[in-house]
Amino acid sequence: MTKQIRDISLFALLILCTRIPFLFDGYGSEEDAWAIPLVVERIATSGIYEASRLPGHPVQELIYSAVWNSGSIFFNLLTALISTLGILAFTLLLKNLNIKNAYWCGLALAFTPIVYINSSNAMDYTWAMAFILISGFYISKKNILLAGGMLALAIGCRITSGAMFLPYAILLWEISSKEERQKNVLLFLSFGFLFSLIVMSPVLVVYGKSFFTYYEHFPLPGLAKNVYKGTVAVWGLPACIVLLYYGLSILRKRKVEQVIFFDNKPISGTLLYISSIVILLYSISFIRLPLKAAFIIPICPFLILMFALLLKEKSFKILTLSFVFSCFFFGINLADPQRGSGQSWAAKTFDLAGDKIVFDPLMGLVLADQNKRVLRTSFSKKILHYTQTLKDKTVILAGWWNADLLVLSREFPNKNVTIKHYIDESELKFLTLQNFKIFYIEDQNLYNDLRFNQKVTDHYAKKLPIN
Repeated sequence: MTKQIRDISLFALLILCTRIPFLFDGYGSEEDAWAIPLVVERIATSGIYEASRLPGHPVQELIYSAVWNSGSIFFNLLTALISTLGILAFTLLLKNLNIKNAYWCGLALAFTPIVYINSSNAMDYTWAMAFILISGFYISKKNILLAGGMLALAIGCRITSGAMFLPYAILLWEISSKEERQKNVLLFLSFGFLFSLIVMSPVLVVYGKSFFTYYEHFPLPGLAKNVYKGTVAVWGLPACIVLLYYGLSILRKRKVEQVIFFDNKPISGTLLYISSIVILLYSISFIRLPLKAAFIIPICPFLILMFALLLKEKSFKILTLSFVFSCFFFGINLADPQRGSGQSWAAKTFDLAGDKIVFDPLMGLVLADQNKRVLRTSFSKKILHYTQTLKDKTVILAGWWNADLLVLSREFPNKNVTIKHYIDESELKFLTLQNFKIFYIEDQNLYNDLRFNQKVTDHYAKKLPIN
């Protein structure tokens, strides 16, 4: 075993080991993660593809459907393995491009809080990131077909990965010889598009042209929440401060610290250019639909690459350490007994944009997310324990607890109880006429009314009487 293989193997093992402690607390801290096991079970047992949410994520959904009854730990482990491969590919990509501190760049990506969080749950964000970065690695090796194939797999995890065709085509053009440029780019684009159609064909067959949509039934968050999601919720408060400081210093000096050559051609400017394109494209996408901080994940490796080129070695290492620090300290999170995270003795709570927010010096974003997962599962099980006492025909209006309850209800079966996501007025009337008792989980009456633009839920349903 050569030293390089040994080093990269140990690096990958280190990254994977940091994920292991966070694999054991359910499928994730958001409802979409809990919906995945329900859908992949139906795919596996019916043989018919179904999207967990549009526009579909067939690569992840079909892989999970092959192991649908393996449980949350195995689902999360698959995500950890694939995201580790992506971080490894990012590191090797930078080494192939002769960028110094490639391992520090890989470490920075691994400990970017939003990447860390989503590399140990059942969501698809870091699956897409991994295939994007593996595609980039193959571009640096000028393996055109594998580069196009990996990007198509990324699209099969998250369709927004298709935005990477443009920056990767520019990079491929730049590192190819003059004689091969046009051929290489055309081959990459044509094969990538063709294989993407094949990968997305299960969605196209079932949903047709209507697949390219996103269902959002509630108003977009306010400005304060959107700014938080696009900054602090991605990098953490300490890292945001360091990023801002170094960003301003870069603007003042306007100097590239690393001049990179590839096949004797300077490509520093090209790398900064394509990184800027990626940041711009995904920033526009996030601004249009600022629902989740994880939508920023495709930006993360390319922002890290930019700072690696523009900062001195010591400064970049300080920046990387601020990412690590943000994972475990000085977190800002929602203070909610069911949906938020727990608090340490040092935490301070304040109001922001109508929500109670907790600032906790002893609980960074990664620790807070794990705590959310524990509390989410605990609250769902408390609901299900209560439903065991119900003897009459009952409907639970579950809202954003719907998927969790359906998964966990396998441990608490009660044929008298039906769990529903949201219920419109006509169905509420029908259930009432059928002598069902209807309960809603705290706050879900408000969201049910908002979902259907009505104010009738309290007329038909009562709050589920649990603390």
